[in-house]
Amino acid sequence: MKKSLLLIILSLANVLTAQDTLCRDRTISHTIHSEYLDEDRDYWVSLPLRYSDSLQYPVIYVFDAEWRFDLVKNITFDLGANKKIENSIVIGIPHIDWKAKRGQDLTFSQSRIEYDGETVDATWYNDSNSGQGMKFYQYLTKELIPDVNRSYATNQHETLIGHSYGGYFGAYLLSLEHPFEVIHMYDPSVWFSNGEVTRRLREGNSQKSLKIHLTYQPVPEFHKNKVEELIKVLEGKKNIRLTKELYPNDTHNSLFLDSFYQGIIKTNK
Repeated sequence: MKKSLLLIILSLANVLTAQDTLCRDRTISHTIHSEYLDEDRDYWVSLPLRYSDSLQYPVIYVFDAEWRFDLVKNITFDLGANKKIENSIVIGIPHIDWKAKRGQDLTFSQSRIEYDGETVDATWYNDSNSGQGMKFYQYLTKELIPDVNRSYATNQHETLIGHSYGGYFGAYLLSLEHPFEVIHMYDPSVWFSNGEVTRRLREGNSQKSLKIHLTYQPVPEFHKNKVEELIKVLEGKKNIRLTKELYPNDTHNSLFLDSFYQGIIKTNK
């Protein structure tokens, strides 16, 4: 009888320990070596409440993780725990050197125009700070995402969150093969190279069904006009379900919080 009681107590202890592990809100760090970037790159993971390998979860990928990961993971964790959205895994993608590598990673060319429409010369955007986006695209789609899918219980439903250059990168993906079901673009820098992403999208013929949540603010006028040119093209695509919002009283950075909160709920419907 005492032996049976001891076994029951040990079993209960194991269950409680497992639940505690599953319920903790924590960040897990991974490092993988990228053949495409020829360097080690980190990514960060936040699991939902009561994560279990026996279930499968959608994944939210977040650019600019140094600034945005904690915000996105905490909102996602809370919304999932309260059944406002599906419980989701959040993956943060940080940069090695944000001053140089961020621009290299997230842009596909070297712009000769600035966000206000001013023409700039080759010293402004060059190999040291821009134009390596195709290598980062290969890393993202062929190394990072497969590594996440091998390591965690995912259901192959992927969302990408991109702000500024990250939004430009997300827009550029529309003219490439990509795994995402949902792309968020917050005040995207589609002015880059004088609207190249809009030209590529207009000329392309992708038929993949996609949800896009796009937000922007009106300053400067050149930037606003380029975003609205993109919106017109997106609205003409039958395979794209677009939600959009202009934030007239916000700045380039301050719109991020509400953009994510509103967008993650709308694109989960």
